[in-house]
Amino acid sequence: MNNSQRDHRTAVTWIEGEIENLVRDLGKPNASAAATSAITLAFLLRAISDEEQRNYRARIDQIYATFNTSNKQGAAA
Repeated sequence: MNNSQRDHRTAVTWIEGEIENLVRDLGKPNASAAATSAITLAFLLRAISDEEQRNYRARIDQIYATFNTSNKQGAAA
């Protein structure tokens, strides 16, 4: 495994861990800050591609959309 592959693997592992933390912390202030920062830094360091960056950001948006939908349904019940 070359350095670029190792950097990519490390970045993906880090981002996945931060997304797991985001899911645990949903509803708290700045829950997505660490995940968003990890994605941005990994992209700026060229450890992940532009497409991967977009996919991770879309994943965070989907997590929040699901969370917000479930909260609205719970409040209506």
